[in-house]
Amino acid sequence: MNHNSHLAALQMAEEAVGLDAWESIKTSSVGVIVKLKEMDYTWSAKAVHHLLTNQLVVNNIHEIWSVEVDHKPFWEEIGVSPSHGPMFSELRLLLTQIRNWSFEKRRMIGLLSVLSIGVLGISPGSRIPLEQAKRVLDIEAFERYPWGRVAFSSLVNSVKVISFEERNKYTQRMRTCSPNLGV
Repeated sequence: MNHNSHLAALQMAEEAVGLDAWESIKTSSVGVIVKLKEMDYTWSAKAVHHLLTNQLVVNNIHEIWSVEVDHKPFWEEIGVSPSHGPMFSELRLLLTQIRNWSFEKRRMIGLLSVLSIGVLGISPGSRIPLEQAKRVLDIEAFERYPWGRVAFSSLVNSVKVISFEERNKYTQRMRTCSPNLGV
């Protein structure tokens, strides 16, 4: 999540992955991002507070471990370097080709899109960190991961780097974040 997240970009992913995969994504641990997009929601401090307070989807904090799955075949199949996570610009190209792919692969591409746009809020040319991107290959590990914490950290970091010289450009965005973040 980022002060510059454009949730409208999820529309392309929704259309490409198909209804069955999209409904599955909506019930996942990052589904709240999709539901907020569908509501045409404007971010506020209350929403950020909700994400922070409901951040853990694990029974025990010690259950958060690294994912050890063979991710190379999937990255090679989608045309992404196995040593890096994908960029949304690469995923955007894939979205036009995946209509006939299996449910699992369409869901993975959809989850990667939600991570890039809604959770991390990174630009289309920035890579999803490999350790986070690999989690879509192991759905149980993906569901246990504290995505709310990741989204909140991304939002806080994006607010910290705002240039105050361009204050008029960011004033409205800062107002939506400031009460809860102490800015």
